[in-house]
Amino acid sequence: MSLVFYDDSPIFGGHEVMSLAGLDALLNRYSKPVFFYATEANSTLCERLAELEGKYDHLRISNLPWHSSKLEGLRNRLKPARARQLQQRFERLGAKLVVAVQGNIEHSSLALHACKKANIRSVSYIPVPHSNRVMGAKLGRMRDLFSRSIFKLPDSYLTISEEMASLLRQRGAVAPIKIVYNGIDIHRFQEGVSHEARKGLQLPPNKILLGVVGRVEFRQKQQQLLVEAVSSVPSLVGRCHLVFAGDGPDSDCLKRLLAAKGVSHTIIPWCDTAPLYQALDALVIPSRYEGLPLVMLEALSSRITVFGSDRDGMRDILPDEYRFAVSNVADLSRTIHKWVDKGCPPPAEELVNRIRSKMSKEQFAESFSREILAKLTR
Repeated sequence: MSLVFYDDSPIFGGHEVMSLAGLDALLNRYSKPVFFYATEANSTLCERLAELEGKYDHLRISNLPWHSSKLEGLRNRLKPARARQLQQRFERLGAKLVVAVQGNIEHSSLALHACKKANIRSVSYIPVPHSNRVMGAKLGRMRDLFSRSIFKLPDSYLTISEEMASLLRQRGAVAPIKIVYNGIDIHRFQEGVSHEARKGLQLPPNKILLGVVGRVEFRQKQQQLLVEAVSSVPSLVGRCHLVFAGDGPDSDCLKRLLAAKGVSHTIIPWCDTAPLYQALDALVIPSRYEGLPLVMLEALSSRITVFGSDRDGMRDILPDEYRFAVSNVADLSRTIHKWVDKGCPPPAEELVNRIRSKMSKEQFAESFSREILAKLTR
């Protein structure tokens, strides 16, 4: 009887990073064959899997000629033969348990349909169970309608925070849910010497540095909120310097907005984030939605204050005074202003210790592999 992983998302993101880390730990503890189906459209995932295949001779990789689409819920209904074909693949392997790596409920949902047809147990490993409407997706309401039934397909769930578990229940999940917090490299992300980090990155030595790290995309990440929040308070404009690390579809819009508002800033397309966190006074996560952001854990592990939208993994981790109403410029301004007036204190020692002791890569690897193996041996 075989253990199978399935990921048909064409996008390589943080969830794939965590999935591979968990797979690595599992392969180190489990000596029987493990199969991984991955779409060939996700070249980065295929490359990383090939590296793991070179490390573990009991990992078997199959590249799929298809990938999930933005209307996967509807597609599954209109083309039931796809699920039957995948069902036959799983049956030929003698699959006992299939782990569907799902960035959202539509990704890899084909595997859940195939498992239901074959009476094979399935696990959904999912970080973002938000509705398409909340995420601002095109045709969001229609996509939510056709994907609603998918939440009832898995036999169990793994997700990344209490907030995400609660959201799964709201979306209609009925199967047991276990939480496996994301993990980070606490040896890499640790406190450093601020002035040295600023010098290395050519950042102002005497300003309050507020940073946003990630894809520059206003619909979800909302970098524009930080610009608006700081520019609306003259005292913040004079004292703060904004640092944006990343690139994306709204990079040019961000540059134009910063120029129009006259806010001191630096834009770094991509960089090693470890010294960047050490240079910052605070990381800001103004996102409309998230799962459990790795950047939040990395910054806190580096003993850097984090401000975040009052939802999702930020609500799980951050104290009340460091959260602000979602998409609310005035509330973000007030939150930052209060912190500046207090002298820009670092995060509480208790919070930093929680991240470093409970959300390390080692803790994640142990939790992930334990949960999967427990489900496999039932």
